[in-house]
Amino acid sequence: MKPDSPDETLLGRSRQRARFPFLILAAAVFHVAVTTAVFMIGKFGLMPGQFDQRGLGTFASDGFSYQSEVIELCGVLRNQGLIAWATSPTQLHVRLYSLPLTLNGGNSFNILTIEPLNLIYYLVILILVFKLSEIVFNYRTGILAAGLVALWPSFLLHTTQLLRDPLLITVVLILMLILTLMIKRNSEWYYGAILGIAGTAAMILIRIVRLPMWPLLWAIVGLAVLFLIVRLVRQRRFPAGNVVFAIMMVATLIITPRLQNAFQNQMTVKKQGVVVPRELSDGPVEQEIANRRYGFELQYDPSGNPIPSVAGSDIDHSIHFNSLADIIRYVPRAVVVGFLAPFPSMWFDDGKQVGAGGRRLSGFETLITYIIECLALFGMWRQRKNLAAWFLFLVVSMGAVAVGLVVSNIGTLYRVRYPFWAMLIILSAAAVDSLLVRKPVPGSTLKPAAEAHSGILPS
Repeated sequence: MKPDSPDETLLGRSRQRARFPFLILAAAVFHVAVTTAVFMIGKFGLMPGQFDQRGLGTFASDGFSYQSEVIELCGVLRNQGLIAWATSPTQLHVRLYSLPLTLNGGNSFNILTIEPLNLIYYLVILILVFKLSEIVFNYRTGILAAGLVALWPSFLLHTTQLLRDPLLITVVLILMLILTLMIKRNSEWYYGAILGIAGTAAMILIRIVRLPMWPLLWAIVGLAVLFLIVRLVRQRRFPAGNVVFAIMMVATLIITPRLQNAFQNQMTVKKQGVVVPRELSDGPVEQEIANRRYGFELQYDPSGNPIPSVAGSDIDHSIHFNSLADIIRYVPRAVVVGFLAPFPSMWFDDGKQVGAGGRRLSGFETLITYIIECLALFGMWRQRKNLAAWFLFLVVSMGAVAVGLVVSNIGTLYRVRYPFWAMLIILSAAAVDSLLVRKPVPGSTLKPAAEAHSGILPS
């Protein structure tokens, strides 16, 4: 077979890129259709045990408590103005959901009224997955990974609901994209400063949206800086932009906790209208892990007082950490929980909130996840000289272990893993692409696209 000429190859890639906006448009239509279907199922009571008349699902039960806050904030914005709305104590994601409701007139709430924001989250997540895949691997991997994320059933359903997770996934992927760009590319000082500002904003947003992730951010940013140093030492060049960026990231980690009072109004948690006191991450990491894990054994009464919860979809409900040694001994189990839960023994039980159908769906997804994890390992072997691929793999691993250590509730574990599972899907998509890519013809000067764009390091 005669190899394609360079001009033909470039033309083919240009045509591929021209199709990407149409794929995003198709994804937008698909998401609106799914959200409409979920709303209609709830409105006509087709699945009364799973969805209420507003389309809110029992699998995303936080939305039931958030809807009253969204309606209240809508009234604040319309009657008291922008400043009162921006400073009213609530959680940031709840504040943002009040915007589409306000634009809709604020008269009634359902999942269609918040669909404009959820659609933005959904599309931005797909674009970020695509760009991260393309930067680390290649265009085809980006399309495949974005397609898999777009069609992932539980993720798709969660992005129709009133939850913080779409915002969290978005900002985590933004941060990962920024860190990966700095690991792979040399930058002028001004470009490094711009990315540093964007990375700082992403880190602050992550702290606001999910405070317990802050210790994990130390590990992720520390790993990125280490990989950056390794690359710069190997190439014996230290571009000003990369150095400026690394300094800004470390400074953000040190300074941000000292500015906590400035973010407090964006992090106020309410249960049944009562403000719940929030402990900050000021103590040792091991104590913070122990406290967060114990928190999953509590719920709140109408007065906001913590009371023991009834074990439902939980794993190792009775495990408590009393020392650093306890945490270290639990790490192997945390790896198993983080990567493999929910386990096959749970796939056919009745879930506390999602019932038998929800458990079967989670079982099907977990089975697919096992395949994805095996493909990701194969992909890492094929890309073992790709420093950015190792960065993604290690971040996924750290995220899975952190979730396994802290989260004992299956529903929460499922949702908190989404940012890391998106990266896992990227690695598995790279493996599939490497299996499908056409091998070069002997004597051809052209490289396979996977190699040409993978950023493989020299031996």
